[in-house]
Amino acid sequence: MEKSRLEMEFIDQEGKKFRLTLDEPREDITEAEVKSAMDDVVDKNIFYTTAGDIVDSVGARIITTVIDELEI
Repeated sequence: MEKSRLEMEFIDQEGKKFRLTLDEPREDITEAEVKSAMDDVVDKNIFYTTAGDIVDSVGARIITTVIDELEI
């Protein structure tokens, strides 16, 4: 079984990293769609961290994990 996760990384007002993760993103998601969503998070001030507002996007990645179940 294969699982994937979209991880988006941002910086808050104090320069600390903030990660937003989404399980099982669409397989055909594009970099432009992810960038647009990240821009919306920053521009619309959707989230607030303990260190203040999110001020910039840093990067994104899709992490894929392969799970092999063992029968014991």
